[in-house]
Amino acid sequence: MPAGRGDVCEPCYWTRTCRKRITIGQAGISTKALREVFGEFGEWLICTTGPHKAALKINHFFSLFLEIDQAWSRIPSYSELLHHFGAEGLRRVRLPMRWLHEEQGVEPDHQAKRIDSEKRRIQACLSSMPSASLSDQVLQAYWLQLETRIEAGKTSHTSARLALRAAAALLLATDREGQRLPQQGDVDNYLYAVPGQAASVTGFTNFLNRQHATTLAPKVDEKRARKRRKEKLARTMMQMAKCADQGEDWRERWIVTAMEYFHDKKVSKTALRQQAIERSRDGVRVTMGGVNYWLPNV
Repeated sequence: MPAGRGDVCEPCYWTRTCRKRITIGQAGISTKALREVFGEFGEWLICTTGPHKAALKINHFFSLFLEIDQAWSRIPSYSELLHHFGAEGLRRVRLPMRWLHEEQGVEPDHQAKRIDSEKRRIQACLSSMPSASLSDQVLQAYWLQLETRIEAGKTSHTSARLALRAAAALLLATDREGQRLPQQGDVDNYLYAVPGQAASVTGFTNFLNRQHATTLAPKVDEKRARKRRKEKLARTMMQMAKCADQGEDWRERWIVTAMEYFHDKKVSKTALRQQAIERSRDGVRVTMGGVNYWLPNV
């Protein structure tokens, strides 16, 4: 026996400890049915995670059952739990949620969970503007338009969140204080930095054109975008050249990056593995579509 345990083995000690904590927790729950539910969950936790972990976790999970007792005095539905705790709150109590599903038939609604997560991200985006600023007012108005489209079934929460995020990013890039609306130069500079956001920001520029009489056109300067991409690839290759571990994964990444930098050919690692590759002292030769492409070694 471990020192200090007397005639009780380790598993029995932790099982006894966990059950004592379960009993103490049950005394704080007012509804008889939920007291029994908490006891059943505790026994399941002992069997599922082992008595040691169960004893350490049971008090943490007690707060969930106490809140359920105070809010409903019964086991609520998944939608009620989601509305009350939010998707993030339910993620913190995965084991009790698993037990509620397996033992009590509380069926998760994954679509509702995704929507709740998107709503949380939308609220975070809306809160990113300086309070009571012009940008804040404009972004809130744009969200009302997006929300109307969601309710009409014309767009999803995910699409609305992406559009709202692009709008917020443009507003912050224009003026961190939120006192000025974007002009064409601001849109051009934003898309120079993130050319892939042209489609996402179009809805917002159209909104500004209608509501604030602007004449914004989200056009990507392809020449500037290629130049910026080239600079980024060059920095990536310089960083890779300094890597001490240049194994097979590194070599694949080097060829993928170099193909785009030197030959404007975008190729995935999966597609690369289907091509003929010859390595020599003077470099690497990749054959694609009957054409040979030479790449330098590091």
